[in-house]
Amino acid sequence: MMIFRDQKLEYPLPCKVEPSMAELFSASLYATDTDSDVWDFAVSIGRLKELGASETDLRWLVKKGYVQHGREITLEGDDGRQFRPTGNLNFSHHTCFVISSIGLQIARSVDLSCPSEISSVRGRHPLVTEAAGPMGPHHDGRPDWNSELRKLWLNGQLIKRFKWPAVNQEAVLCAFQEENWPERIDDPLTPQPEQDPKRRLADTIKCLNRKQSLRLVHFRGDGTGEGVIWERV
Repeated sequence: MMIFRDQKLEYPLPCKVEPSMAELFSASLYATDTDSDVWDFAVSIGRLKELGASETDLRWLVKKGYVQHGREITLEGDDGRQFRPTGNLNFSHHTCFVISSIGLQIARSVDLSCPSEISSVRGRHPLVTEAAGPMGPHHDGRPDWNSELRKLWLNGQLIKRFKWPAVNQEAVLCAFQEENWPERIDDPLTPQPEQDPKRRLADTIKCLNRKQSLRLVHFRGDGTGEGVIWERV
């Protein structure tokens, strides 16, 4: 059994599920390398069972938040694969799985091997080369802002990194993080003499949308000049 540790938590990964996690990790790399939705590379329950995972193992992975699953409902002629959410632990032979952002961190931390066919992906894509994002609760489509590393993540993918301090932008990101990423926050910038607060907030929002490694998140004003809204691209 391999153990992932951080300062507060331990995440044991039983050896019998490592091949399945490696398969899901590889599928995620393929999706990223082709700029595809991760669900286009979802792995069937039959394949994971071939790799040694039982339904009990898969339920454990779901409850730990390492994987997500859905029932494939793709029809002939559909453009891309289609899935429908099912009960939290309800599987069928049409069930497929993808690795979650926290699962990506686990896969990296225990150094799960990737097939040689995609070894070239390593070292040239931020999904693999960048350190994992914060081990927070946001593996459900909300961003994560790490103020110490000055990095913004979404689902394990690096959106933006600040090489130098950016006080106003970081204040906005810190405010969103502290409030658990609601749709909107009030202007968090400290008033400055002889500065128009609405203009300063608008300029800050423009800067947040610039120089993103992956354009997965967009920031905009709320129309009043006194609030910020974030949305997925």
